[in-house]
Amino acid sequence: MVSHTETALRMFLNYLKIACRQLLKNTSFSLINISGLAIGMAACMLLLLYLRSELSFDRHHQHSKDLYLINSEATVATGAREEYPMLSAPYAEAIRSAYPEVADVARLYTMEDKTLLQVKAAGRPVQAIYESRGCQADPSFFRLFSYQFLEGDASRALTETNSIVLSAETATKLFGEAPALNQTVILSNGTAYKVTGVYKAESSRSHIDASFFIPLSAGWMGDFLRSSQSFSTNNIFYTYLRLQPGTDAPALDKKLVAFMQRIAGKDMREAGFSKRLFLLPVSSLHLYSGLRNIVTPTNSMLYLYVMASIALLILIIACVNFMNLSTARSLRRATEVGIRKSLGAGKGALIKQFLGESSLLAFLSLLLAIILVMAALPLFNTITGKNISGSVLLSPSVAAIFPGIALITGLLAGSYPAFYLSAFKPVDTLKGRYTNRISVASLRRGLVVVQFVIAIGLILATLVIHDQMQFLRQQPLGFAQDRQIVIPLRSEAAQNAYNSLRQQILRNPQVKDAAGTLFYPGIRNNMDFSLYRPDQTVKDIQQVSINWIAPEFLHTMDFQLVSGRFFASGTMADTSQRLIVNEATLRKLAIPVASAVGQRLNFNWQGQILSYEIIGVVKDFHFEDLHHPIQPYAFLMAPHHHFNYLMVHSNTASMKHIIASLEDSWKTLLPEEPFEYSFLDEDFQRNYDAEKNTSHLLTYFTFIAIFVSCLGLFGLAAFDAQQRTKEIGIRKVLGASALSITALLSKDFLKPVLLAFLIVSPLAYLGMQEWLNNFAYHTHISGGTFLAAGALAFLTALLTVSAQAIKASLTDPARSLRTE
Repeated sequence: MVSHTETALRMFLNYLKIACRQLLKNTSFSLINISGLAIGMAACMLLLLYLRSELSFDRHHQHSKDLYLINSEATVATGAREEYPMLSAPYAEAIRSAYPEVADVARLYTMEDKTLLQVKAAGRPVQAIYESRGCQADPSFFRLFSYQFLEGDASRALTETNSIVLSAETATKLFGEAPALNQTVILSNGTAYKVTGVYKAESSRSHIDASFFIPLSAGWMGDFLRSSQSFSTNNIFYTYLRLQPGTDAPALDKKLVAFMQRIAGKDMREAGFSKRLFLLPVSSLHLYSGLRNIVTPTNSMLYLYVMASIALLILIIACVNFMNLSTARSLRRATEVGIRKSLGAGKGALIKQFLGESSLLAFLSLLLAIILVMAALPLFNTITGKNISGSVLLSPSVAAIFPGIALITGLLAGSYPAFYLSAFKPVDTLKGRYTNRISVASLRRGLVVVQFVIAIGLILATLVIHDQMQFLRQQPLGFAQDRQIVIPLRSEAAQNAYNSLRQQILRNPQVKDAAGTLFYPGIRNNMDFSLYRPDQTVKDIQQVSINWIAPEFLHTMDFQLVSGRFFASGTMADTSQRLIVNEATLRKLAIPVASAVGQRLNFNWQGQILSYEIIGVVKDFHFEDLHHPIQPYAFLMAPHHHFNYLMVHSNTASMKHIIASLEDSWKTLLPEEPFEYSFLDEDFQRNYDAEKNTSHLLTYFTFIAIFVSCLGLFGLAAFDAQQRTKEIGIRKVLGASALSITALLSKDFLKPVLLAFLIVSPLAYLGMQEWLNNFAYHTHISGGTFLAAGALAFLTALLTVSAQAIKASLTDPARSLRTE
C-alpha cells in the first residue's frame, strides 16, 4: 500500500518536473517572468531595508522604553505658537528633584559647526582635524543612552572635567590603529582633554550622531552653568529623562503644567510669553514631524508611508506582469489542461499545480533579487545616506521576511492564471473552442491601467520635485552666494590671527573683500534677542535672530541697503548698542522703513533694560533655508575679532587658484592647523539634502516602475497579437499594409495609458501641492509638467507595444491562416 505521504510526495515531484519542463521549454517567457519579478522584489527589498533602518532608531538603548526628551511649546502674547526642543540649564535638576518618577536626567549641548581637534606628540607632526558633530553632555548621559564602548568605561567616561569620548571613526583619524584611551587631544580653545572612551558610531541607529563628547562642565560652558539660573532665557540644552519603569508619561505631562507655573511663571510673564512642557519618547524622535531637527535632522512618517507604498506598488506591478504574461501564454497550455481534466484531474489539483509553478518562479526570482540587492546596496546607501550592509540580509528578522514575500508574491502572481486556466472546459479545449472572454480582457487591461497610474504618478512626483530643486537653486537669497568661500576660525590661534590673515588675503587681486562673522546664512543660529519698541511692553516682544559681525561683512556678502548705513570700520560707537535690521524686523514691530533709522529698541535682559539704536535697514534675505519664511534678523558689530568664520568673496570663477592662494596665506600664519574651507552656495544647498535624496530615490524607482510596467504591456500586446493571428492574416490577404496593422494593434493599448493619465493627474496634483506646502517658498506645478509626464508614459508604451505589433504585422499571412 502506498501511503498518503508518498502519494503527495510523488505528486509534488511530478508537478516540479512539469514546472521545470515548462521553464526550459519557454526560455524567453521564463526569463521575462523571472527578471520582472526579481526586479520588482529587489526594489521592494531595498525599500523595506530602508524602512527597517528608519524605524529602528534609538530602540537599541537598554532603557529605550523609559527615555524621553522634554519638548516645549512657547506661546507669545499675539497667540503664535512654536515648538522648541531645548530648555535652559536649571530645568533638568528641578524636574529630577520635583518628581520621584524621574529616575535620572541628562542634558546635551550641540557644539558649533566645526571643532578643531589636535594631537601633539613629541617627534611627530601635529595631527589636526575638524569635526562637525561635537557634543557636551552631563556625566549621566551614558547612564541613559547605551553606546557600545570599544575602549574605556561608559559609566565613568564623562566624570572628569577635561575628559573626551571619541567615536571610533574620529579616534582612527587622530590615532590610526593605535589605542586612543588615555591619549591627549587638544580642542579649539587650546585646552587638553584626556581620552576616556571610544565608542562605536551610532549614525544609523541614533538621533544623536556625535563624533565626540566632552563634559558640560568643560570650557566656557562650566562657568556659564554655574551662573545660569534663569528658566526663561538661554534655551540651548536638550534635556532627557529616564523615567522609573511603569511610569505614565502623559500623567507626568499634566503635572508639568503646575511645575511651570511654580518655577518659571513669573519669569515667563516678565519675558512676555508662556511655555508648555511635554515629553517625547526618544524612540519616536527621528520620525517626529513637529520639528525638522532634534540634534540631527528628523524624518517624516508620511515619507515612510510613501516609501512603503512605492515598495508595495512596484511589487504589485511585477505581480500583474506575471499574470499578463502567464495568461498571454495560456493558450499553449489549454490542450494540456483539457487532457489532464479528461483524465480525471480536478480543478483543485490544477490550481495547486499552477500556483506551485508560480511559487517556483517567485523563489527563483528571490535568488536573483538578492543578487540585485547586494549589487545595488552601495548606490542605494549613497542615495539615502544610509550605511546598510549586505550582512543585514542574514539577520533572522530579514531572512524570515523575504522568503515570506516570495511565497506571497508567487501565490498572488499565480492566482489569476491558475484560476483562469483551471476553469477551461476539457471538451472545448480539446476541440480548440476556447476564446478570451470580454471580462477577462477587460480585467487585464484594467490591471495595465493600474500599472500606469502608478508609473505616471511617480513620473509626475519626480518632475515636480526636480522643478522644486531647480527653484531652490535659482531663488535669489538676498545676498551674493556665488564665489563666497567660508573659512572656519575654530581655534583661539586662528581667531587671534584674524586681522593678519584678512590683510594678507586682501592682497590677492582676485579677492573682492573678506570679513569675519559668528554665523553665516544656511547654518543654525540660536542667538536671538527679545526686542520691543520703547512705547511697548514685554508683552509685545518679537524674537529677533542676532549675529555679531565685522564691519566689512555686509559689504562682503553684498547685502542690499534699504535705509541708513552699514557699520563703519574703526567707529567704536557702532559696537555699543547699534543695530542693522532686516525689513521683517520692522514689519513685526510695526515700524515704517522711512522712520526706522534712529528708532530705538528695548531688550529686557534678566530684568535690565538694554536700548539699541537702528542705524540701517537691509533688504530681506534668507538666512534659513526656503522651508522657512523670512524672520526678523539683526546685526551687531562685534567689539572684538573672535569670529567663527572668515568669509572671502572672490571676483573670479577660477576657484582652484584662489583656494591655493588662501591656503598659502593660512599656512604662513597657522602652520600647525589644517586649512579648511567650503563654498557658501554648497553649504546652503545642503539644507535640501533630504529633498535631493528623495528626488534621486524617486527617479530610480520611477524608472523601475516604468520598466516593469512595460513588461506588463509587452505581455498584453503579445497576448492580443496571438489571439488575433487569423484576423491579421485575413487583413493582409485583403491588402492591409504592415503600417495599418501596426496602428490597429497599437491603438487599443494606448487607451489604458490615456485613462491612467486622466485618473492620476488630479491625485498627483493634490499630493504634490501638499508636499510643496512644506516650503515657505516654492515653485508652481505647471501644465507642462503634466504634459511631459503623459508624453513620456505614452511614448514608452508606444515603443513597447509597437515591437509586438510590428512583429505580428510582418508575419506571413499563409502561416497565420494555417494557425489553429
